[in-house]
Amino acid sequence: MGSGDDWQTKAWTFYNKVGELRYYVGWRAASVSRCQLVGSDIDPATGRPTGTTQDPRVQQIVRDIAGGAPGQSQLLKRLTYMLTVPGEGFVAMIVRSGDIDTYSDGSPISDTDKAAGGIEEWIALSRDEVKASGSDGIEFTLQDGSTHTYDETTDLLFRVWNPHPQKASEADSPVRAAEDPLVEIVRATVSIDNASKSRLVGNGIVFIPQEMSLPEQNAPTATPLPSETPAGYDPDIVAPPAAQQLQDLLYQVGTTAYSDQDSMAAHMPIIAAVPGEWTDKVKHLKFDSPVAESSLKTRESAIRRLAMSLDVAPERLLGLGSNSNHWSAWAIAEDDVKVHVVPVLETIVDALTRFVLRPALERAGIDPDKHVIWYDTTPLTQDPDKKAEAKDAHDRGAITSKALREYSGFVDEDGYDLTTAEGWQELARDRAAKDVSLIPMLAPLLGAGVSEIQATQQQLPAGNTTTTTDAGEGDELPHTEPATQPTATDEPDQVNASATIALVETFVARAVELANKRRRNRANAHLFRDTPIHLAHRNLPRLPKAEVPKLIEGWDTSIPWPTVERLGLTRDTITAWVEADATDILTGA
Repeated sequence: MGSGDDWQTKAWTFYNKVGELRYYVGWRAASVSRCQLVGSDIDPATGRPTGTTQDPRVQQIVRDIAGGAPGQSQLLKRLTYMLTVPGEGFVAMIVRSGDIDTYSDGSPISDTDKAAGGIEEWIALSRDEVKASGSDGIEFTLQDGSTHTYDETTDLLFRVWNPHPQKASEADSPVRAAEDPLVEIVRATVSIDNASKSRLVGNGIVFIPQEMSLPEQNAPTATPLPSETPAGYDPDIVAPPAAQQLQDLLYQVGTTAYSDQDSMAAHMPIIAAVPGEWTDKVKHLKFDSPVAESSLKTRESAIRRLAMSLDVAPERLLGLGSNSNHWSAWAIAEDDVKVHVVPVLETIVDALTRFVLRPALERAGIDPDKHVIWYDTTPLTQDPDKKAEAKDAHDRGAITSKALREYSGFVDEDGYDLTTAEGWQELARDRAAKDVSLIPMLAPLLGAGVSEIQATQQQLPAGNTTTTTDAGEGDELPHTEPATQPTATDEPDQVNASATIALVETFVARAVELANKRRRNRANAHLFRDTPIHLAHRNLPRLPKAEVPKLIEGWDTSIPWPTVERLGLTRDTITAWVEADATDILTGA
């Protein structure tokens, strides 16, 4: 873009005109702003930052930069804009008088900050916002338009820039080497825009026989009498020539159509007169010029060149290719962080370490060679969807059930309230529904009648069961089965009756719980608070009978039916009982 500061002015012009460039710069700045500044020790073995430090003094210095994480995010964002477009910017820490009411960004100043005296403010400045004042002074233009004169006793100012490889004192940026494709994009866009504007200058000309008059632009006037003829009057020049009238008419129509694109002047043709014998040879003449195919191709080619010139994967500007999918899109994002985001962060943290951290450590009597300001890109590289990882960690006992609900998008009300008896009963019912062999152990929590199961099983006559003891090698382990399989018409014994009651009550509670969960929404969420989910229907309107089957659908998906059938119960029988009881409960029958 040339030498000196001229290329930086052009860079900002291209940023304001070229949407593709603006998108890239905004994406890069937003990515960097999501990263975090951290204090870090220097590994004595490798000389590389460790990414963390346990020294509270270093941690505090880093936390105080720009007033904390929110201010640091905005500082990183604006610095990235300037490092990407003009290649340089300035960071200033200024102390303003305590009699102001707002910071330079318009946010109010708290009474606590006012009482502290001077108002400390961190700002990022472009070269245009830092100007000489007087003989040796420096003046800053702040975000609210006010100015601040630099005070070297209280303020801090330092430059952050990308050193040019040829001359390190000069700034360099990705936009600097992209002048040619950016110029092509602007020119091609102007050409396409001009072709579109030409369509607005009326709808062409329709030629008609000259025996028909051209519409007059001025009101008609009477020819003066000889006695009233003014000096110098020439009847041949009273009215302008037809060609001049046509030109004036075209200008008037074009001006009206351009200023008001919805006016009739943009749609109606202009009427002109020509010799009658030529009307069959001259057709409707239009002024618009078609969009040149070369302009479209030039712009597309220039955008591709721009994508290859910038510090970003070309896919960011050109879109993912036909061989890409959402998995490769995530990989592209990680590559962008490593290759295109991290270099910006390293430039910024290097300047902050030299001008902020090292002087602060020296004042505190800490060796400045052992610590640096570093960055954390975890918010960019970590997959935001942690449901699978959370489930695995919960299964291994690494995180709590509450944490698992949070990662899975559920609220605390979706879990078991183990501070109440109802919560324990709900947990016991769900466990028993998944494994009916747990019913004897969970009997105290499952309700009346269930506690008798274990004792009654121990009193069963030996003849009621047959035990397989001759299993050979490799066969299933011996197990106990009923001597005879009862049918639906058999009179169940005491054990089967108790087991049936327990099973049906457990399965009905599960069905009602499913229905209540499916009925919960934002509007009625308050009705579910402080109420076990399987009892929430008591706070809800009664359901029509026809809606119940859909709401309790799936209550039997986790039931081990072979185990249930060993008790002499058929699936159809249990299903009929559960659906009937659940319907009665939900409909209030």
